[in-house]
Amino acid sequence: MSKDISGAKDSEFLTQSIKGFILAAGFSKRLRPITEHIPKPLLPIAGEVLLDYVYNFLKSSGIERIGINLHYKAKEIEQYIKDIKERGFSLTVFHEKEILNTGGALYNARNFLKDSPFLVHNGDIYWDGNLKEAIKWHIDSGNSITLLVHNCPPDNKLIVDEEDNLIGMNSSAFSLQSLFAFTGVAIYNPEVLELLPEGPSSVIDLWLKAKAQGLKVKVFPAKYSFWYDIGTPKGFARAVFDKLKRNFTSIYVHPTSTGCELIEPQGNIVIERNVRIKKSFIGKNIIILPETDFSPETTLISNCIVGKDFMLSISNWQGKKEILTHGGSTRNYFRENDNVFCQWNEINQEFDKTVTIGKFLKQKGFPVAEIIEVSKEQKLIIFEDLGDLTLYSWLQCKRNSEEILNVYKKIIEHVANLHWKISFEASELKANLPEFDYTYFIWESEYFLKECVEGVFKLNLSTIGDTYLADLQQELHLIAEKLSKAKKVILHRDLQSQNIMLKSLNSCHSEAQSAEKSSLNYEVYFVDYQSARCGPAGYDIASLLWDPYVELNDKIRQELVNYYIERAFNSLANLQPLAFLEELSLCRIQRHMQALGAYGFLSLKRGKRNFLKFIPQAIKLLMEDIEESPIELPNLRNLIRKLKNFAHYRFC
Repeated sequence: MSKDISGAKDSEFLTQSIKGFILAAGFSKRLRPITEHIPKPLLPIAGEVLLDYVYNFLKSSGIERIGINLHYKAKEIEQYIKDIKERGFSLTVFHEKEILNTGGALYNARNFLKDSPFLVHNGDIYWDGNLKEAIKWHIDSGNSITLLVHNCPPDNKLIVDEEDNLIGMNSSAFSLQSLFAFTGVAIYNPEVLELLPEGPSSVIDLWLKAKAQGLKVKVFPAKYSFWYDIGTPKGFARAVFDKLKRNFTSIYVHPTSTGCELIEPQGNIVIERNVRIKKSFIGKNIIILPETDFSPETTLISNCIVGKDFMLSISNWQGKKEILTHGGSTRNYFRENDNVFCQWNEINQEFDKTVTIGKFLKQKGFPVAEIIEVSKEQKLIIFEDLGDLTLYSWLQCKRNSEEILNVYKKIIEHVANLHWKISFEASELKANLPEFDYTYFIWESEYFLKECVEGVFKLNLSTIGDTYLADLQQELHLIAEKLSKAKKVILHRDLQSQNIMLKSLNSCHSEAQSAEKSSLNYEVYFVDYQSARCGPAGYDIASLLWDPYVELNDKIRQELVNYYIERAFNSLANLQPLAFLEELSLCRIQRHMQALGAYGFLSLKRGKRNFLKFIPQAIKLLMEDIEESPIELPNLRNLIRKLKNFAHYRFC
């Protein structure tokens, strides 16, 4: 089932007249005891209130006027709506003295809805579907009702014919091919309001009545990257934990909460606003709701939602197979039976490199996940499970300088060993690795100009003058030329905080540990090494210590750079500190250009728009790199200054 809207006529009132309506009056019985404390529309999803999300989602889809029905805990929800009006939050509220159900809610708001098409969104659906496309198709097709549907067994109950007309509800007489599930979103023309009875009723009855009277009731295939019905504790947990993955982390801590450092994380951890953790414990797949003081009685808290006076089990929330999102990767990762499976779309050089490099590094004692099984026929590599805790996730909790230094020093010991010992025991491997040469450095800088400067910021370089552009390119060529002459070692090549795993050495602890002991409680592992190249050592150090994903202060960076130089000397490397510092300075510039190019490409061409949030920090770091560069780069400085100004308005 697909829709071609390429030839659809323009609809003048598409974004000007259509209204939205959020169904939010229900008792939310399936979510008790959570909703005895927090109304379902006000549930937090890793720092974001559900009602805020749905409201902003409708607004971003071109819907300006939005209504909402309220009954259960109506005063709390209405007070919340009033409190956030200063952010431009404007909702028309319809109170229900008694629950009117989905159809009765529309009848109750008929005077608000009667003069234009309107979209109805269930208040417990959290997704990012193609609303604009659906609205346009509804209007241009002349439908009276359009139901947004998807294939979601066992909820496939809508019977649909070959022309996407709604036929009825589930019956064994129909093929499974004709069944679809309702997403919780529908678009209506105002004439259908006349079919609603006064008092409580269901929209399902409205659909069937409209069909019986010859009105066009059709379905539209929803497209989305995520869809969750959060009306149950498990559905709510899945939505929250999936948001963590989409934000490349396994830990979220609201800035107003305290005590995160007392948790030894072994899975997803979500700590909402004004939480106070008072006792140490091991945490795995837990959500701590707002305003909770938590002092657990056991050392292991897992698979639960914690509130003020309850702990609700969410065991088996992910099923047997847990889907893992892996940053910008095009490969599919999932966890099953305590192993991590990497499914490739096709067998290519990176598949073979992953196996070859992984086995070699493991043999040399460099900490990577053990490769358990390889199947080219199934395009599959099975890895040892290292858990969920990346360096990036670990840093989401407030850490003191001593903890941070201890963990980073562990990382640097391994990296120095890779650069200055393993590299010189790997002549055969090095011969088969691509080289970070002049051509590749130029490719990276052009990638930055194309995918970030032109792609994200829409700055057309051809309009800024031939002389300026030639001078800018000359500066980029100078950086590439200098770095291409540096001594080559085996590089991880993408040594950022999301590619470094921390695995607990202990299974439990019963009391808070000192910063030193806590940070030494993890073993370091490295993932995503298949892009390894031979290049200047400073590139890995720049990637690690000037990572846009995390903020390290200059004092910590300087101590860690000195520690790396010291470890390199201990490895008998012929490393000249001053020459290395100059190399490192240029590598910082090069790496940040590469990262900005990647953020632009992944956001705009791969649809992973969460990468956009890292652009302002990467630009800030690149500006600092240029100011501290050993060579003058006036044209690059001017370009980054422009981007920095744009970023302030575009992303802040």
